[in-house]
Amino acid sequence: MLGRFLAVALVLVPLRAGAQGFPKQAMVADWERSRTNVLAYIDAMPDSALAYRPTPGVRSFAEQIDHIVSTNLEVAARALKGEKEMPKLGDPQVYLKDKSALRDYSAKTYDYVLKAIKAATPAQLDKPSAMFNQPAQSAWRWLMLSHEHSAWTLGQVIPYLRLNKVTPPAYQMPF
Repeated sequence: MLGRFLAVALVLVPLRAGAQGFPKQAMVADWERSRTNVLAYIDAMPDSALAYRPTPGVRSFAEQIDHIVSTNLEVAARALKGEKEMPKLGDPQVYLKDKSALRDYSAKTYDYVLKAIKAATPAQLDKPSAMFNQPAQSAWRWLMLSHEHSAWTLGQVIPYLRLNKVTPPAYQMPF
């Protein structure tokens, strides 16, 4: 009987622990790797191809990168830090047309996200918020979803690179 109680308790404790038991260092490593990957893809694309669209009606290369990094920035600002709006770290009228400005903006957004994660308390990571017309979820869950979105969207730009005769950089894997 005591053995069964302990087994059930060991299963339920992590469910109640929330972000307190969440390995923040793993999250930081994932976001640092994402930063490295996104910046490598920006570096690989020729300046002349920032506005490239493989078909009409889809985002340009620069817009895809902006979609990745601005989503991450918004999630960190709103879900993790509780801000009403994300900070203005660059001018889209500039960085969507200039590769060095796009890279700078992207680096600043990742720096913001990483600093916010590193400084986050367990309570901040556990705090629920609703975004993007979705139900409330904890900040750490929003960060995980945003990270997944980043990898998925970055994968979409591989044809953009290949169609511009660029070999995509090797993707830095977590394993």
